Amino acid sequence: MASCTASVPDLVTSGDNLYGPRICSQPFVDWAWQVFDFDQGDWDQGFGHHDVCNNRLPLSRALSGIWCLTYSSPNFPRESYDSNILEWGCRFARNNIDELDARCGSGGAFARTQWGPIVDNWTQLFLPFFYDQGVSRRAGTLLHEARHADGKGHDRGNNDSSWEYNGAWRWHVAWLAWFAAEGRHTSAAMRTQARQRANNILNGNFDTHPGFNV
Repeated sequence: MASCTASVPDLVTSGDNLYGPRICSQPFVDWAWQVFDFDQGDWDQGFGHHDVCNNRLPLSRALSGIWCLTYSSPNFPRESYDSNILEWGCRFARNNIDELDARCGSGGAFARTQWGPIVDNWTQLFLPFFYDQGVSRRAGTLLHEARHADGKGHDRGNNDSSWEYNGAWRWHVAWLAWFAAEGRHTSAAMRTQARQRANNILNGNFDTHPGFNV
């Protein structure tokens, strides 16, 4: 792809064989393309714009994360903020992420979001986002970045100081935990991956441990 390459992991383990066919629908692609403001120039040159159903390429894998974020709630299509984050997570993400861009990236980062009143707002997704995490973890990362797009950065380097700070890591954990408990149209493996990722975040991305695990 473009000027970068990646090793494609097992498509069953990552969930791409399960979710990939679901995104191969023109109405879904058109909807996601519009609400997350994809642009061809950010997804061609090998990232998958001309082969959207190919679950070995980044665009299909990003759309699988969006599908998971959108349809996993048992209460869909309700997206009420009066319920838990599994229900309204996609609503929040699409209302706050200004655009989604594919990039090669460096340094092992999954994604990066730039936000502010006088800058070009965007969320960039890097190769580890597409290839180093399964579908349910990609969905959680999208919500994490949406929290940044809403104006909430980390307050301790790449960490959050505490659960009470109510930052991106808390939202990330909350979505993964609810997905592990109640996620629909998925698999036991995807729920397990979500639970494991949530616990890794709890144990490593808060300066003060929240005092619980999922």
